Amino acid sequence: MRIFTGVAAAYDRVATILSLGQDPRWRRALVDAIEATPADRVLDVATGTGMVAAAVHARYGCTVVGLDQSSDMLAVARTRAGVYETVVEGRAEKLPFPDAAFDHLTFTYLLRYVDDPAAVMRELARVVKPGGRVAMVEFGLPGGVWRPLWWLYTRIGLPVAGRLFSAKWSAVGAFLGPSIERFYARNSLPAVEGYWREAGLGDVRTQRLSVGGGVVISATKREAPRAPTRVEPPRSPTPASLAPAFYARPGGGWRDYWTLIHPPYTVWHLSYVLLGAALAPSPDPKIVAGALVAFGLAVGVGAHAFDELNGRPLRTRIPSPVLVGLGTVALILAVAIGLAGATTVGPLFLLFVIGGAAVVLLYAFEAPLVHTDVGFAIAWGAFPVAATAYATGAHPVPTALAALAAALLSLAQRRLSTRARSIRRRAVTVSGEIVYSDGSKESIDARGLIGAAEGALSILWLSIFAVSLAVLLVHWL
Repeated sequence: MRIFTGVAAAYDRVATILSLGQDPRWRRALVDAIEATPADRVLDVATGTGMVAAAVHARYGCTVVGLDQSSDMLAVARTRAGVYETVVEGRAEKLPFPDAAFDHLTFTYLLRYVDDPAAVMRELARVVKPGGRVAMVEFGLPGGVWRPLWWLYTRIGLPVAGRLFSAKWSAVGAFLGPSIERFYARNSLPAVEGYWREAGLGDVRTQRLSVGGGVVISATKREAPRAPTRVEPPRSPTPASLAPAFYARPGGGWRDYWTLIHPPYTVWHLSYVLLGAALAPSPDPKIVAGALVAFGLAVGVGAHAFDELNGRPLRTRIPSPVLVGLGTVALILAVAIGLAGATTVGPLFLLFVIGGAAVVLLYAFEAPLVHTDVGFAIAWGAFPVAATAYATGAHPVPTALAALAAALLSLAQRRLSTRARSIRRRAVTVSGEIVYSDGSKESIDARGLIGAAEGALSILWLSIFAVSLAVLLVHWL
């Protein structure tokens, strides 16, 4: 595309800034979907300046071949030493490679720029070996309450922000929004998924990120038909049979709302409110109650409702408008309680109110600031302790130590839950065997792999709540 000529040198940095930090996150999800090995050969189509190629090579240690039609972009890509086997100038519509030449294939922001997306998908699938993975990242169209905000940002925010870098970037910013809308007016997301299946790709999975602003699609090249072979019975339970979380309740209805609020984790984080209040010499019960209600609304309802909008990780059937309404009302009520508290605690408490609302919104947009390990630990661990301790008049030294302890506990929670969550929500099969020194063997299945971590989580949330409540009650009993 000629519109991108002249922006290659600053492309990586400016794309990250203008996407509000989301572009790198989408690319990481794309790389995660490939599941390559060091011996594999991956074709990165529309490789641009090589960001995906570099991430694939760094992640898997495999060989990467890059292809793009922009000589400007490829000039930057060629500076990435040690990443590419080779870089080729060419078009996705007619790849200069034989059939089944690559183990896997990736592409970024491509289908909007071709005349026949279905034909391009067939051409891309042609060069992938059976069983290989194909994955792409593309802009999406957010729905519900987010669509007007997206429209304002793409029509006004992007061109204005791009002008801070150059007139060329302003033109790129003005081009993107209409380009995305035109593409989905001609090709709905289900239709795009259909192009993948028609191209011989199976197990097509679509991941909507950042309230739908980004889309990652991945699939597997189907094997050629073979003679029937003996099929081993699957181990039980398979990952597909697992609930999306250990606390999730099946059946829909009110059970979906129970699942939505993440009861163990919500109680865990509210325990930090109790801990912060316990640091004060004489905590006011009214302030403690207000803090519990505010954090319960903001975290338990608001953040979790917005999170469920992003790809339905908990598989609830709660309508999207209801999720938007729950999250919005909960956040407004939490802020209102905080503002009322500031009239008693003092105007500096407004910083905590603003900070708390910002954390929930950043979490909703899946900003890296709160979705990294450290960001999560500070936002959901240290912040509730510090806010409540300040509101109840605690000394800053024990407050800092308690906030650090809460952050470390939240970090431990995240470390324990990440693998279990990934297996429950993303794994297709889990199999293997442990062989001990005495010759005994133990089969590995999904429940066995995540059982210890989730067992610890099931105990820890209760113990942390009990300890926090106990140290607070010392002041009142």
